[in-house]
Amino acid sequence: MSTRIILTISFALLALAVSGCHPVAVMVSAPPSKHVADRSAVAPAPAAPDAHQRITLLYATTPHALGTSDWFRFGKSDADELHFGAASLRIDEDAARAFERRAARSVPKPSDRPDAQLEKLIEQAVFAGDADLDALSPEMRRYFAGIDYALAASRDKDVFVYVHGNNCGVYSTATQAARYSQSTGRNSVVIAFVWPTWDKVLNYGADVGAARRSVPAFGRFIELLARHTRAEHINILSFSGGARIVSSALSSLGASTPAAGRPALRERLRLGEVYYSSADIELREFVGDLAQYTDLPLRVTLQLNRHDYVLALLGAVPGTSRAGHANLDELNAAQRASLREWVNGSRLDLVDVASESWGNVMARGHSFWYERPWVSSDVLMQFRYHASPGARGGCSVMSASSA
Repeated sequence: MSTRIILTISFALLALAVSGCHPVAVMVSAPPSKHVADRSAVAPAPAAPDAHQRITLLYATTPHALGTSDWFRFGKSDADELHFGAASLRIDEDAARAFERRAARSVPKPSDRPDAQLEKLIEQAVFAGDADLDALSPEMRRYFAGIDYALAASRDKDVFVYVHGNNCGVYSTATQAARYSQSTGRNSVVIAFVWPTWDKVLNYGADVGAARRSVPAFGRFIELLARHTRAEHINILSFSGGARIVSSALSSLGASTPAAGRPALRERLRLGEVYYSSADIELREFVGDLAQYTDLPLRVTLQLNRHDYVLALLGAVPGTSRAGHANLDELNAAQRASLREWVNGSRLDLVDVASESWGNVMARGHSFWYERPWVSSDVLMQFRYHASPGARGGCSVMSASSA
């Protein structure tokens, strides 16, 4: 390997360490949710309407749990089982409102963002890696009953699943997921899927390996949600390296089902919007995975940003361009024909976030989905209303001819 390529990869990894995950996410103030009177189920929705409001998010995670029964943290090693629980975060609501006023006038600076502080992780259930998907423990039944309770009290009847990126620990993941929950007025049930990454130390290769090992667990997690909750749809947002997990897991779920069984599989999984932001997965692998599942969700959306310097550097070696910074010339004729078919059939949207209609405001950013309010608003509109890019406005969609 040439010195130039080695230096390019080194700079890419450094860039990923700097921008891959931040401990604070942009918060938008919103009114507190309404709750029904029955408190018998464990609902994930918050209740404290004060200057320091609290948000409760659900999580599912694969790392080994460490700590006590009322305060959990997670190591870097993989576990066969899935751990389920709730995360409590405190938000400075006054700072959030002040931030909104500043954001309306100018591009926000990182120092302007109000804090979302993770206060506690409480584990509620464990699902063994070899357990039957239909044989739930009492704890798992209570956990899923809590999701259904929250769905019944929510205006949004879909479950929102967030899959974080590389170099991102549970604390950063929780604040990013809280960004979406707060933006909906806490009217959505949000679950963060946490996989083991090195949030304090740069170890990109280890993160890629951990992502691939997390694929089976994520597939089981989606199956469990589909089988044991009443969610109308399961929506998924993946950020950066989380794309490897989501893309591979959905491909595995679809690969083993022949054409005759596709309608039943689609009805059972109830996949809604699948949204890839800053997707750090090789383009050819991503397209190969799409072939196995594009008929299952309501829509697949891939954000493209030609100014994403992290993905540009990671894909600098010929033939390794990332899906979020795609070089379509790497695809063969059959793959390009498939892309055109999916775009024409409204199965796949290619959203150019660096286009003129976006104002080119995110420059060379990688974490724009939660750092830029106008980008995250587009994400919100799609998940909340299943709106097409044309209906959402403000975003540029690449045509089938571009592929």
